[in-house]
Amino acid sequence: MPGGKKILVVEDEKDTLTLLAEGLRRFNFKVETSVDGKDAIQKVQDFMPDVVVLDIILPELDGLEVLKWIKKNKPDIFVMLATGKKELEDIKKGYSLEADYYVTKPYTIDEILKGINVILSFKETSFN
Repeated sequence: MPGGKKILVVEDEKDTLTLLAEGLRRFNFKVETSVDGKDAIQKVQDFMPDVVVLDIILPELDGLEVLKWIKKNKPDIFVMLATGKKELEDIKKGYSLEADYYVTKPYTIDEILKGINVILSFKETSFN
């Protein structure tokens, strides 16, 4: 598992946010957190994470708008949607907006780690 990589977790449910952040820190990721979409965009600019773990249903600005902003302005940052929106149309919408990975609630820290590893393996082997 690549340690030292930077992860931004964006989740408005505080218990879920805490569990994700603490779980990722145990694997030596540098973790920042955000509870709303506007703050998430600011943290993306300040923290420059390798991966954003992003809920869709957020106050201020929803996760799909945050995803669009990241893909337009910081295309090298990978985005994992981690959300309760699990209908096929929701998943197709996320991928159509260039989400790199999509996982639905309830998820485990292992599922999140697997997704991050998949994303980071693409980043490390990309031919830009």
